[in-house]
Amino acid sequence: MMIYERLSAIYDSGWGDFSRQYTGIVEKLLTERGIKKARILDLACGTGVLAIMLARKGHTVTGIDISPEMVRMAQSKSAGMSRVSFEAVDMVDYESDRKYDLVLCTFDSINYVLAVKDLRRMLKNIAAALKPHGLFVFDSNTKWLYRHHHDTTQERELDSQSFIQDCRYDASRNRAITRFLFPDGTYEEHAQRPYGIKELEPLLNSAGLAVKDLFSWFDRRPYSSRTEKLFCVARRQ
Repeated sequence: MMIYERLSAIYDSGWGDFSRQYTGIVEKLLTERGIKKARILDLACGTGVLAIMLARKGHTVTGIDISPEMVRMAQSKSAGMSRVSFEAVDMVDYESDRKYDLVLCTFDSINYVLAVKDLRRMLKNIAAALKPHGLFVFDSNTKWLYRHHHDTTQERELDSQSFIQDCRYDASRNRAITRFLFPDGTYEEHAQRPYGIKELEPLLNSAGLAVKDLFSWFDRRPYSSRTEKLFCVARRQ
């Protein structure tokens, strides 16, 4: 099955909280810049949890996601809202004539970009979509997380849907594979690649983006080579 073809129906119950936690970071960054009503691009927006919350705070948000199922759910949840719109597009290829105050790419979505050449193209498109000194905010799973926590198998149930979540990391290929196996024999396979700041910063710089801040969780604890997550705030140069 395509990624999030089946998981879209239970996504909010299992993973929606991560997106909700981002609102505090976004509001703080915009307040620091004196922006009360921002134009925001939410890449890999999923079911629209974060985009809808930001639109309710008065921002204008465009959400895109590669999964048509996720986008349909986001559109359904936001019916009648004028400040948010959604479109099914691959974020690697997305180009915009609009200019944004802020571009988001949350919940390790950047790890789904497996080829560096694709990430390079995506970052250039992001820089082109930002207003001068606009911000790009994203998070990435690191090698530390995959090496130490990605060889597990769990039985899970969300919204009365049972499934097995099987996680494996192949260090030789630098690939993390997560399979979600359902009782009827169908499954979704998600492939990710870890990125740390040593690899990301040159790519950001070549796209015209400069790292402004790094941390490892929502409470702003410091980032290091031994943390599981990398949160990055980059600014268009």
